[in-house]
Formats: sequence, C-alpha cells, structure tokens
Amino acid sequence: MAALVELLARVFLPASCALCGRPLPVKASRGGVCGTCWDSVLPMGEGACPRCGDAAGDGDQCLLCRQEPPPWQAAASVGWYEGPLRELILLFKNGRRDELAAPLAELLQRRLEQLPWPSPAAVVPVPTWWTRRLRRGFDHADLLARHLAPLLSTRRIAALRRCRRGTQAGRRRAERLALPKGTFAARRAVRGHVLLVDDVLTTGATARACTRALHAAGASAVSLLTVARTPRPGRIP
Repeated sequence: MAALVELLARVFLPASCALCGRPLPVKASRGGVCGTCWDSVLPMGEGACPRCGDAAGDGDQCLLCRQEPPPWQAAASVGWYEGPLRELILLFKNGRRDELAAPLAELLQRRLEQLPWPSPAAVVPVPTWWTRRLRRGFDHADLLARHLAPLLSTRRIAALRRCRRGTQAGRRRAERLALPKGTFAARRAVRGHVLLVDDVLTTGATARACTRALHAAGASAVSLLTVARTPRPGRIP
C-alpha cells in the first residue's frame, strides 16, 4: 500500500521543487517546495520595533512610533521581504499556488508563538480587490487566515470589505501613503483583540486603514501579523 501511495504521489505531484528546481522528495515537500528551501527562510530576529515591526535596534519602540504611533497595538512579521521568503510569497500569489497557504500559515503561527501577544478573539484578513481575486482564483490573505485560525483555536472573520480599488502594488512610496479614505469598511461587528493578517507589510497604509475600520467595528485592540516586512527606507532607530 505504501509503495502504491508513493507511486501515485510521483505521478500526480511535481517532480521538482518549485523554487530551486531540485528533485522533490515526496515526504519532505510542503506545497511543492523542498525542505531545504523552507529551511532557508531567514527569521526576522530580535530587535524589531514591537509597535510597527520595523528594525529598531534594541527591541524598544522606534523614534517614529514614539512620535506618531500607528493605530494598531503591535506588529510583527516572519521575516524580511527578500530571498526565499519573497520567492515563496510571489509563487503563492502570482504563481497561483494556493497549496502554499497552509505552510505559510504555519510560519505565521510559529512567529506568533514567539510574541507576548494575547490570544486573538478572531483572525481577520486584509481583503483583496475582487478583480485580483478573480484573476488569481483566490484571496491570498483570506486563505492564510483560513489556515491560521484553526491553528490558533479561534475564528476567521471576513470583517472587512474593500470599497475602492486602492491597489498598492507597483506604486511609489508617496503614492502608497496617500491611500484614499474609505478604501476599507467593516462588513460586520467584531469584539476583543483582533489579529489582522496579510502577506507583506510595506508602508502600512493599507494596515492603518484596515485597523481604523476594525476599531470602528468594535475591536478593542488590533495586532498586525504578516508573512514578510519590507524595510522602510531611511529608518531612524
């Protein structure tokens, strides 16, 4: 029976790693990516600002957060948006590899276990504009939230809707920061501490808009968890 399973797996599953192209061991692969590539993902490490998740140097709040704190309570990411982690995210989204959602959600869970955050009452994904969802075939943040919520023994709630396109991809930093008001709105009420989930945190404009909408919907606190973080240029620790 085991030999039959192995044979079927070799017939119907990819024969090589989607990232490095090396032969893909059936038992060691996760989402069509070999264990070596997963192990090469570099964690964020210590010293990030606990409020915005960017590099701060000593683990205290950075100067910008002390002067102008974001609306969320805390933010963290698995790692920086570079190297294998960036390739995994691009493969997940642009490569339409929805099977990567589960192992990426496991990375989010492990990152959350390292943080002194309270248990969330709900996991809320950042919503994707419908045309992107239609073209991709799935909502990437929602898929991450669907896999993450059971790992945290909590609920996934699609509490937000995107009212305007407001896409951030391909825009300059100044354009990203100028996200129109009313881009996001609450679809339903939420309560307690909410975990907001997305794939990449860049300027934080989208997360700010989502956080404000969640506060308006009844959340007492919002924490932001993303798979990757793009370092902010010219950051002053």
